[in-house]
Amino acid sequence: MILAVATTTTKLATGWIAARRAGIGTPGRVRAGAALVARGEFSIVIAELGVTREPDLGALAATYVIILALAGAVLYQFSDTITLRRRADQRLRPS
Repeated sequence: MILAVATTTTKLATGWIAARRAGIGTPGRVRAGAALVARGEFSIVIAELGVTREPDLGALAATYVIILALAGAVLYQFSDTITLRRRADQRLRPS
């Protein structure tokens, strides 16, 4: 779970930074980061290579990919809601 949280955070940050550099607004930045979260299929390939040395690596990689696929889909689905809620919170804060 710690691995999934760490990579989700870094993927969201990477998407945010890349979209900002491209001049994309906040909703697009959130969507870009969320779209990257589900990209973990390569982990299965790496796990297959290492399974001969460490049998539990395959189970870890499969669980990791499933968690990220589900989290990525949910984050992407609600990315606009997250952005709108963030903007509403910023408007409510006293300046």
